Amino acid sequence: MTGAEVPTTRTYGNWRRESGFGIGRLGPAQTMTVFGAVLVPIFCVYISPSVALFVAVVAVLVLAAVLVRVGGQSLADVVTRSVRFTRARHAGWTELSGGMLTDHPRKHDLPGPLAPLVPLNVDDGRGGKQGLLWDRRTGWLTAVIRVSPVGLDLADRSQADAWVAAWGAWLADLGYQHLVRHIAVTVDTAPSGGTTLQDYVTERIDPRAPETARSVMSELVASTPTTIADVDTRVSITFDPTRAVPRPADLLGAVTEVTRWLPGMESSLAMAGVAVLGRATVEWLTGRLRIAFDPASRPDVARARNGAGSDLLLWSEAGPVRAQESWESWRHDSGISVAWALSEAPRQAVVDRVLTPLLAPGPFPRRVTLLYEPYSAGTAATEVEREITNTQVRRAFAQRTRRDETQRERDDFARALQSAREEAEGAGVGKFCLYVSTTVGAEELLPAATADVEQRAGQSKLRLRRLRGAQAAGFAAALGVGLNPAELARRAFR
Repeated sequence: MTGAEVPTTRTYGNWRRESGFGIGRLGPAQTMTVFGAVLVPIFCVYISPSVALFVAVVAVLVLAAVLVRVGGQSLADVVTRSVRFTRARHAGWTELSGGMLTDHPRKHDLPGPLAPLVPLNVDDGRGGKQGLLWDRRTGWLTAVIRVSPVGLDLADRSQADAWVAAWGAWLADLGYQHLVRHIAVTVDTAPSGGTTLQDYVTERIDPRAPETARSVMSELVASTPTTIADVDTRVSITFDPTRAVPRPADLLGAVTEVTRWLPGMESSLAMAGVAVLGRATVEWLTGRLRIAFDPASRPDVARARNGAGSDLLLWSEAGPVRAQESWESWRHDSGISVAWALSEAPRQAVVDRVLTPLLAPGPFPRRVTLLYEPYSAGTAATEVEREITNTQVRRAFAQRTRRDETQRERDDFARALQSAREEAEGAGVGKFCLYVSTTVGAEELLPAATADVEQRAGQSKLRLRRLRGAQAAGFAAALGVGLNPAELARRAFR
């Protein structure tokens, strides 16, 4: 282009996997296991050759379990997950069955990892009501903020860049919000088939309106029976009231503390290109869970929100009546779901629309949740410096063993240095993951639905891994109701 300024497109990137010290792709624990498996047999030779031989056989098995990769994971991880799932299936933990003749002393509990969650209907401090999800095990409280993205189709490039910058500033500010454990952004899409629109319009047509106006509205609804999609976007913020100073003495004090923090976070979120619709109520949360577990009830839940059949919005109706988890999928009421987790973020710099293929409505219901766990501002600098040190240790080991450094390792070190520079300039640091689930009504539709998700993920420059043996946990994480699978894993080792 001559005589004019060439427009440039801003790109984003610099994601890197937290590596720690280790050999090659091995983590710290795997590296120590390898060293132990090599050194212990050598020491045993000086004690007893027969014992050393037995220990050497065990060491070979340990090395194989750590070094052999199956689908990008170590053999030990695959075997451990398979053993856990088999044990859970034999114990009856993968099935849920309810009915008129079944005694459920705790019938309000949701299945699987969601069992500790109960709703709290509390005042929002502005004369209305809000719903908080209370985790009875940890004491954490999750507030769900309903938002509506403005969209980038009609936005100027400078405005889109400003929205992304405001979102980055909002994430960075989480490092100073010491009560926040993690946040989740959930985009829930589903083809409604026009029934939701029809119910919405029918409920709002004034019978006193002119016949011409009513006939025009009816024709418009009838002409768009299959082009309507139900899209819902929400931001879930999980608080840990025990971090408050002074520490709340009871649940009422914890709810008060959380309610005090929400207005400031809502106002800052409104600068990131979304319209804040308000805080979710218990009835709204119940309806979303009901639809997730029983997709066939979507029209009934929509009518219940308009005042008919309000019994569907009771918390006792939120969970499924029957559910069964298999290695590849999770069956619940009228739906069969498959869940994925993020395996690798985009390697290259991307534009702001990179997630559009994954978030756009498709032929099957889909739920995408971005879960972000911020580091506090006091520990962020320590974390990025530790990553640089660990990367330098890896490079020194490669030089000592005369192994050529790969281009990926050089790029990883450059990203670690860039992260340290950006953190010093005020950027936030945190861990994030992406969870995706799709739901179909019949098993023969699963191949098409899974192919649709994996194709969209590829177009979004993401690598997803199907959560085989953990479908219920992945589905629960994709709901965006305050569940963090990484925290569940940490609890298992406590």
